[in-house]
Amino acid sequence: MKHILFSFILINFSFAEDIELKNVCSHQNSSNRWASETSTLTDNQDKIDISFYELDIDIDFSSNLIFGHVLIEGTKSVVSPPDYIELDLYNNMVVDSVFLNDLQVSFLHEFDLIKIPAENNFTFSLKIFYHGTPEDCGAGGFKFDKHLDIDHVWTLSEAYCARSWWPCKDDPSDKADSVNIKVTVPSQPEFIVASNGLLESAEVNGNKRTFFWKERYPITTYLVSLAIYPYTVWSEQYISPISNDTMVIEHYVFPDRYETSYVNYSLTDDMLSFFSNLFGEYPFISEKYGHADFKWGGGMEHQTLSSMGSSSQNLMVHELGHSWWGNLITCKTFNDIWLNEGFARYCQALWIENIDGKQAYLNFMNNHAYYGNGTIYVENPSSNSQIFNSNLSYNKASWVLHMLRHKVGDEIFFEILRGYASNDSLAYNAASTSDFQKVCEDISGEDFEQFFQQWIYGDRYPKYELSWWMEDDYIYKVKIDQIQSYGIFSMPIDLKFSGTAGPLSMDTTIVIQNSSASHIYEVSGLDFFVENVTIDPDNWILKEATYVENSIENVVAEEINVDIAYPNPFNSNSNLNFYIHPNLGSLLVQINVLDAMGRLVENLIEKEFQPGFHTHLWNAKGKPSGIYFIQLSTDNYINTQKVLYLK
Repeated sequence: MKHILFSFILINFSFAEDIELKNVCSHQNSSNRWASETSTLTDNQDKIDISFYELDIDIDFSSNLIFGHVLIEGTKSVVSPPDYIELDLYNNMVVDSVFLNDLQVSFLHEFDLIKIPAENNFTFSLKIFYHGTPEDCGAGGFKFDKHLDIDHVWTLSEAYCARSWWPCKDDPSDKADSVNIKVTVPSQPEFIVASNGLLESAEVNGNKRTFFWKERYPITTYLVSLAIYPYTVWSEQYISPISNDTMVIEHYVFPDRYETSYVNYSLTDDMLSFFSNLFGEYPFISEKYGHADFKWGGGMEHQTLSSMGSSSQNLMVHELGHSWWGNLITCKTFNDIWLNEGFARYCQALWIENIDGKQAYLNFMNNHAYYGNGTIYVENPSSNSQIFNSNLSYNKASWVLHMLRHKVGDEIFFEILRGYASNDSLAYNAASTSDFQKVCEDISGEDFEQFFQQWIYGDRYPKYELSWWMEDDYIYKVKIDQIQSYGIFSMPIDLKFSGTAGPLSMDTTIVIQNSSASHIYEVSGLDFFVENVTIDPDNWILKEATYVENSIENVVAEEINVDIAYPNPFNSNSNLNFYIHPNLGSLLVQINVLDAMGRLVENLIEKEFQPGFHTHLWNAKGKPSGIYFIQLSTDNYINTQKVLYLK
């Protein structure tokens, strides 16, 4: 690409209507959307804050039963105390007893809620004893399964399935400060229980074995996990490129998958280093990262230990990306699941860019573009199908980051991501779209109201129609119409001008701001004949684009337009470019070279040329250095240019 200086003028098309902010690509104002964020919490749940869980579960594989008790510590609102402490647990699970502050109390278990009368204390400590066979929930919840006819237990609790197997406040907005996980299984076969955090102990008691895991980072309920099987286990050491701290990487794999998994999982160290350099320190550096095989078809980003249906690189990168986007910062409600899934999908693109280059990155984004209707913002956060819509929450959401990157540039974009991950009020907490927007605005200094309105809360995308033409003195005009019927998008748009200067193919790209139904943009100063104009050539915008055919025929020109001889001065060849307007038909053109005294040096050509762009070359080999004139003439036109030949 040749970089040039150019003049650029924006012209509002004469019939273009001024578009106010409130009308920009939306059926609703974004502030109204934010106000509509939907919590699945009851009024009483909204008045308690959970700080600690301890799960103690005994698993009976012969009857598919779990027997457990859960210690729950928290606080109640002082300003507006709850009438009941309410916790989520499916009705099919049997609550045997409840202790509040070490005293057994009455309770009500109905409508998938445990209701315990609240005392006046600011703090509370509950111990709930229960048992049952967990019901299938969403993608699984708590699953009694088999692999090669051997018992296998796995959990997947997103979005609201933790309540299917243990009492909790099952909402992403309330993270416990820490969680203890104790699981007892038969000692034979040699089951291994993998879970969050660090393994404190694994003790055998007769025919049973108890594993004790501690998660000391804040964690939301859907990220608490179990993966149980006679796994093949190996580990490796990771050294942080940020802090030089060391951490264990652990892999729990089905023995029959060991060889394949070993090859693929060996990339984990590189992936951790790559994303740490991009986003900041791995958020759980004091504990671990790893993988645990399970029988589900995809993956799940359980905190510090991703559950894996395969060991593909794409899946590895996606689940690892969630360590920052979903685990470190969790969506406050599932209205904003794109903050988890869109970011993780985008991590896949970043990894591909890292290993295969920019074009591979662009190809990945193009392969994951979604041109259907629908908002990224989940309007019904109780619907799993809406929450985990692959086209919206994953693909289109990743395009928001793709477009944001182009809008602000790489430096600011990655500064935004690092600033978001390290934000004091959001890290190890929960965030909404408005929180992320504020980070974008604070770091970039730009107003992102329109951008978030049209891409997060809006349900469509722009459709552009482009036409262009050349006027006198090589002034190019580009007309962009937004032809969709549902509002106007405001976006920066790349325009690529391609053409020739002599034998050279040349192009340059400029950026225009487009925010009206119809605009004409004027560009001058290009040192080559423009033969084509492309809108958004690298696909940085989720869009449709059409081009008006033969738009060059709209040129308002004289008989013939002649470009500046190039190069000038020159030491071998100089090129003369010229354009014949289609309305003129064929023309007899003569090109001569004259010396400084006006005497004929050489007749380069005399022939008929058809309409369009043409190039003719003068090779001055054998001529003395000095000033010459290249003269192009027709019956009614003469253009003479001075050139300097230097041997």
